[in-house]
Amino acid sequence: MQGTYDLALVALSYFVAVMASFTALDLAGRVRATKTALARRLWLWGGGFAMGTGIWAMHFIGMLALTLPMQMGYDLPITLASMLAAVGASVLALKIVNVGKLTHARLGLGGLAMGIGICIMHYVGMAAMEMEPPIRYQMGLFLASVLVAISASVAALWLAFNLNPNRDRSPWWQRLLAALVMGVAICGMHYTGMAAAIMPEHGMTMEASALSPVQLSVTIALVAGCIMFTSLILSVYDAHLASRNARLADSLQKANAELQAMVLHDPLTRLPNRLLFEDRLDKILAWARRQQQPFGVFFVDLDRFKNVNDSLGHHVGDALIKAAAQRIQQSLGENYLVARVGGDEFMVLTPTGTDKDECVVMASRVVEAMAGAFDLDGHEVRISSSVGVSLYPANGIDKHELMIHADAAMYHAKAAGRNNLQFFEQGMLSAAEQLNNLEKRLRQALEQGELSLAYQPKIATDDNSLKGLEALLRWYDAELGTVPPDRIIPVAEDTGLILPLGEWVLRTACAQTAAWHREGRLAVPVAVNLSAIQLNQHDLVRMVQKILNETGLAPQFLELELTESAVMQNPERARAILQELRDLGVAISIDDFGTGYSNLAQLKRFPIDRLKIDRSFTAGVLTDSQDAAIVQAVVALAHSLKLDVVAEGVETQEQLDFIRALNGQQYQGYLCSKALGVRELERFIDSWQTQENTVPA
Repeated sequence: MQGTYDLALVALSYFVAVMASFTALDLAGRVRATKTALARRLWLWGGGFAMGTGIWAMHFIGMLALTLPMQMGYDLPITLASMLAAVGASVLALKIVNVGKLTHARLGLGGLAMGIGICIMHYVGMAAMEMEPPIRYQMGLFLASVLVAISASVAALWLAFNLNPNRDRSPWWQRLLAALVMGVAICGMHYTGMAAAIMPEHGMTMEASALSPVQLSVTIALVAGCIMFTSLILSVYDAHLASRNARLADSLQKANAELQAMVLHDPLTRLPNRLLFEDRLDKILAWARRQQQPFGVFFVDLDRFKNVNDSLGHHVGDALIKAAAQRIQQSLGENYLVARVGGDEFMVLTPTGTDKDECVVMASRVVEAMAGAFDLDGHEVRISSSVGVSLYPANGIDKHELMIHADAAMYHAKAAGRNNLQFFEQGMLSAAEQLNNLEKRLRQALEQGELSLAYQPKIATDDNSLKGLEALLRWYDAELGTVPPDRIIPVAEDTGLILPLGEWVLRTACAQTAAWHREGRLAVPVAVNLSAIQLNQHDLVRMVQKILNETGLAPQFLELELTESAVMQNPERARAILQELRDLGVAISIDDFGTGYSNLAQLKRFPIDRLKIDRSFTAGVLTDSQDAAIVQAVVALAHSLKLDVVAEGVETQEQLDFIRALNGQQYQGYLCSKALGVRELERFIDSWQTQENTVPA
């Protein structure tokens, strides 16, 4: 008995088979990308269920496409058994090919399971047709249907799972191609099997207990379609979640990388920090030990940085750190690791094979790079650097020794005058400890009021009258003894103590002078020295005015002394500040004139009142013609600019006579008096006022 096919339903059956295959492969493909065992089992069973119901639905739609001259009916239990066979075979096949690497053996086994499952479903489904006499099959076409199912299933599984074996999940086009081939396997087997079926010419169905084919086919198509559609939607949604999770994981990985970089790098300069520096030092130490190669560690400290930071503001200090870091890196090159290990401290790690001679060259480059002026936020800033160098293995064989010894050498460079480099030598550790102790005790002395001032008189050359006083810092420490100013000032400048120390000196001198004025003991001005760092202090004028108001000292009784080098660091800024101080009524003098720039073109532009001749020239006026010529020139220059002259360090009558002959207005020195404490000075004033005319005029 022969039948005819409705081509539209045949096409629909192929579409259902393809959709079922695509859905199943999509669900099963998520097994590799899923981390938990339960989720893998759920996706695998979901894929097998979608595939089985799809095959089942395709079969009955294909049967509906066939028109026979009799009414068809189906046995319900056998129909359900055919569906279970399809689902079980699909799950088994997907499990075989979806675990681990797909070998040829497992590919063949999976294709065999899928093909046989398709065949079992088809022929069990055919058995559900309640026909009497039963259907028979042509053996050749029967075997062909089995071969078509198995071979096409193998091809489809290879396309789905082995075309991109290194990927967790195949792309959609690959799954679609595999679904098209799997659809060929299902439909090819079905229609080949139908061709193998021999229907009895006068067969009959038992309709009383059978399902209507139209009802069964439509119901199965709807149910299978809903299952496949729902499964596909779930898979797409899960893929979306997986994609989002992947993006989140990628973002987290990037954030972790950025956090790691933040942990290991200085946020201001982007240079490695101490943690990363020590890690790299450990690695280069291990390499150097194996290769027996030398290398060096530099410790770089910026001289007077704290004063720039305090006087010009932290924003200028930060800009200076960034600019200094860039200069250090550029002066050394990419092969040298530069790290910021402290506020104004950097460390450098040289490549292996760097000997002492090369370290000298490279460290000198750092010193030279720091010596140039920095243009920062409209401020011309000049600093220097002190560099300490330790060498492996000469100065240490572990990282702590090398770092400590480089630090000690750096402190020795500071003690040697700064702006230089020093290699570590035995004995430097004690020098560094002494410097640290000096800083600690100076800070303590300032906080606990252990400092004092001495006052050196200034005497008129014409009538020997007392014209003024110069306040000088004195410090006696119970442990260190008397500490001279040339040891105090460098430490104060390097540690940032110069600003509070300078303010204390100014306040103390003004308060004491105002007290003498109120007592009627004297009515002369007091001179206080200012460093270059204090001159750059952003609130210097306001601080001076505040101290004058609080101590009650009239501005005309305060004189501020600065060196040439201090005012010439930033001439424009210095001129503006000095003019503001002059506007308050404060006098300005240039100390140690002749030892610095001696720039006459600039000097005449500054609002100053007097020049002080350095003691080194005064001492040689009678024995050195050059010193005498310099003193004569300075006095002549001062007179031409209508400035007073004060000669420092006058110790003999002959030196005083020389200054008088040049019409120098004032002098100070041991000929008159050394610097005296408050009580000693008061006794000096009392005695001087009664005998000032006894000094030869």
